[in-house]
Amino acid sequence: MSVTESKASSKAKANPKNQTPKALPAKNSAAQFVESALVDTPVETVMLKQLVKTPLNARKTPVSDKDVRELATSIEAAGLLQNLIGVRLSNGLFGVAGGETRRRSLNLLMEEGRSAAGVPVTPEFQVVVKVVDEDKARAISYAENGQRSNLSPADQLANFRELAEEGKPVEQIAAILGYRTAHVKKCLKLTTVAPQLLELLKTDAITLDQLGALSSTDDHQRQIQTWDNSKHYEYKRTVKALRESVLNDEVSAAGNALVEFVGLDAYQAAGGETREDLFAESVILTNPQQLETMAIAKLQEAADIVAKEEGWAWALGRRKDVQNWGGDEKLFEILHAQTVLTAEQKAEAKQLADEKKQLEEQLDSADADDEWEHAPRVEQITSRLAEINNAAEINKWSAKVRAKAGVVAYLKNGEIHIQRGLMKMEDIKQVEKAEREKVKNETPPSEKGLSAVLVTSLSAERTLAVAATLAQNPTVALAMHTFTLARRIFDKGSFHTMHTTVESQRSACLKQSEDADSLNGAANQKLTELHSSWLNRFPSKWFEGFDWLLAWPQEDVLALLAYCVSQSIDGVSSQVFNKRVANRLEPLEKALNFQLGEWWKPTSANYFSRIGKDQIVDALDSAGRTGNARDAEKMKRKEAAEFAESILKDTGWLPVCMAPIDLPQTKDELTSDANTGTETDATADDSAAA
Repeated sequence: MSVTESKASSKAKANPKNQTPKALPAKNSAAQFVESALVDTPVETVMLKQLVKTPLNARKTPVSDKDVRELATSIEAAGLLQNLIGVRLSNGLFGVAGGETRRRSLNLLMEEGRSAAGVPVTPEFQVVVKVVDEDKARAISYAENGQRSNLSPADQLANFRELAEEGKPVEQIAAILGYRTAHVKKCLKLTTVAPQLLELLKTDAITLDQLGALSSTDDHQRQIQTWDNSKHYEYKRTVKALRESVLNDEVSAAGNALVEFVGLDAYQAAGGETREDLFAESVILTNPQQLETMAIAKLQEAADIVAKEEGWAWALGRRKDVQNWGGDEKLFEILHAQTVLTAEQKAEAKQLADEKKQLEEQLDSADADDEWEHAPRVEQITSRLAEINNAAEINKWSAKVRAKAGVVAYLKNGEIHIQRGLMKMEDIKQVEKAEREKVKNETPPSEKGLSAVLVTSLSAERTLAVAATLAQNPTVALAMHTFTLARRIFDKGSFHTMHTTVESQRSACLKQSEDADSLNGAANQKLTELHSSWLNRFPSKWFEGFDWLLAWPQEDVLALLAYCVSQSIDGVSSQVFNKRVANRLEPLEKALNFQLGEWWKPTSANYFSRIGKDQIVDALDSAGRTGNARDAEKMKRKEAAEFAESILKDTGWLPVCMAPIDLPQTKDELTSDANTGTETDATADDSAAA
């Protein structure tokens, strides 16, 4: 809103909503008011020393000393060309209601011993003054100042307020000064804003439009808080942002997508209350919770219809679509399926696309009549292509997925959109729980009983071993890291698959497998060797930039990348899935053709001393060492653990939970390599914990 450009002539056309009115013609109702008020006003000649400043003058913000001096120079050359307007005071002096800058300029000439058109300016210098009544002085001063030079916005607001405080009704102020009544109401509303903010207006530190937005609430503290909170963010100081922020528990209907979606009439019909918003030429909704509830209900209805028609397990209406951040990742998993058109859909889509291309080429060179003829067909084709793509989007989801997953209806650009293929995390947890129960029920008694601490330790050792292998395979490392970045950039789903990070997981793995002496294990020793080797190749101050890497051969850079990527994998878990620890590493192990036996062997420290004696016996049995198993039954657990290590250390035997992924999880195949012919038992149980 602009105070200085808001006047309108008596014949001005109505302005469109929210459009700033144009500037006034020179002769308007304000000019007429000044002329009529001064036409019969008596003129008196008074001495300069009798002229004083008065609060009745409309100009509250003094003009600059520079402007005063420039006007003084003009008066010195040509004399005082315009009368001053004054009010007779009780002490015999005259308060200057119109011409304060001229008074100051004359005083400057007097102080510097200068003249006006050849007449020395002294305290007795004669000045012509039109003397008006005090009750008219302020309005005349405002109108007179407004004609000569636009008052500052701060001065204009101050005068509006003072005229109102004198008892003049809005309609009279509007008539005197040539403004619309609505404009006067807005200005008077602005005068009620926090005084601290009005002070900012004097130095142009805030605009009238911003003040208008802040005046949406009468709470001064809220106004100041909103302004202060926005000072470091330019986008927060837009009129729209300020209005939304200051309203707090209210909502402006102006440009609000949610109001347009629900409908203002529907909101009011449901009992929703509103109040006037002068500056948005709209209303403010005082119960946004009701608006939100109505919007969600409308979205829920749309989601329910889609779920019923397409066979989804559940439906949800919400304001925005589900993302893989901002808290949504804790509630939902975004599923993915490839959109595939049927042969019929592909053929129709191609035919329509070709036709559309031809029509668009014709439209580019067509005259108005041809354009009118072809445009509807282009719209029909566009609509049909959208229908085909939408049908393919719906049909890409299998019945099995729909039986577990759901849909979300959300609002975007004022329209309802549908997001399909979402799993609730609580449902995923139930599925995982059911799978764990199934594994538990299918696990033989001899394979049960591994503690969470042991499982965590074993998974940490397995992770270190995979890392040592990955560190020497740039091809797989580059592929996995690229996959991770692709998921981050192109996908909205959260990670449940193996991926890289930018943090080293090695220290955590060593800490979690400390009791197993993993620090001295083959995998960690290899990683330590590689770490030292790479660090020795780095130049001094290598951390200041990557220019040195640009000078390296590409194969060396990729090899370094492989080592760094290897440090970031994390397969540690305290639970067993599908009878194996660190199950998340499976895709990576397949890509690496990973063999755990090259890095890890079961010992008393890392395995046998951490399971029960009956499990030690089962381990010997499963390895085909039946006689040794009977011997172990007679020993104490610690002795049996050390005994099992000595017997099995060179056999290649591994617990089921640590078996390589390319070996089937069956007793016969796990023990075939371990049976050396010394002791065999075809009926022995597989001893490893799953």
